[in-house]
Amino acid sequence: MKILHTSDWHIGHQVSGIDRYDEYELFFEWLRKQIEKEKIDVLLISGDIFDIYNPSYLAEEQYFNFLASLSGKLRKVIIIGGNHDSPKTLEAPKEVLKSINVDIISGAKNNYKKIIDFEDFQILAVSYLRENILKEKNEDLLKAIEKIYDINANKPVIAMGHLSVYGASFGGGERDIYIGKIEAIPSNVFEKFSYTALGHIHKYQEIKDNIIYSGSPLQMAFDEDYDKKIVIIDTENWQKKLINVPRFRKFIKLKGNFETVYKKISEISEEYNKYMLNVEKKDLKPFIEIEFSDNVSSEDIESIKTSAENLYILKIKLPLNFSDVNNIDVKKISFEEIIRNLFEDEEDLDEIIKIITEIKTEIKEEK
Repeated sequence: MKILHTSDWHIGHQVSGIDRYDEYELFFEWLRKQIEKEKIDVLLISGDIFDIYNPSYLAEEQYFNFLASLSGKLRKVIIIGGNHDSPKTLEAPKEVLKSINVDIISGAKNNYKKIIDFEDFQILAVSYLRENILKEKNEDLLKAIEKIYDINANKPVIAMGHLSVYGASFGGGERDIYIGKIEAIPSNVFEKFSYTALGHIHKYQEIKDNIIYSGSPLQMAFDEDYDKKIVIIDTENWQKKLINVPRFRKFIKLKGNFETVYKKISEISEEYNKYMLNVEKKDLKPFIEIEFSDNVSSEDIESIKTSAENLYILKIKLPLNFSDVNNIDVKKISFEEIIRNLFEDEEDLDEIIKIITEIKTEIKEEK
């Protein structure tokens, strides 16, 4: 049988408040074609289905439409919740989705682990594990995790998880996740499995030959400037096949003085305009981040923006003037102004607010 491993979709993700629904539609269309082309039997999605605890109506609609479109195309879809996912959101349609062979392991107290049996192998699906669940197993959280991943099987086992394993390196757009005080799990927890399909890290990597992060299919941040992948496992020989996901939108970082940046922006804009003339379906505007090496005037910045009217300039960084920082009188400045001086732009502030909101929501759900 053929298994497709993917994770960290983050449906509903925004960049500087810009929705990415068109990108997700292109990705889902491409993924459906891969499932048909490769004759996939089982689809594994290892957590972080949504970007936030309370996804928008459109994000949920995309999720349900994609799952419905797979009906009859493969034997099973297995989805585990991640740290970005609300167990309640994933849990609500669980029984309905069973009718189209979709199994949801949401991360709720009564639904954080499931064993799915196939003729020649088993799948041990474990969601992102929250501290309150683990403490019911053992006060020693690592021992509790080991107990959850313990399985007596007389055939190969594929494990699923959403967590950090020692030896993994972040891909750029993730944030640390702790289970109690545990920041990562030793890889030996997973050595007994024929394959471990992990989520949370956005960059494809092999911790060991059988312990794999598929990475996120879409670029989540400017730092994630590398090929995105899906993984296909053939259970006959346990060989892996990697397929690169197309880049549906460009993330471009530009550095230099005004003349260098202006020239490059003009070239990108001209290239984009030519491309648009030759495609039936409109492409997605590139995301641009600019870091100037020298100070520039407000007039120069406006001329850059004018030359890039068909692009998204999301961030403009200017050289830090330490004399300005040293002249801040903390006794006379408001808390909000201090925060705005610490962070570069609204995107950073939005991310802080999003994290705080998710933490509050998760605390309420755990009570």
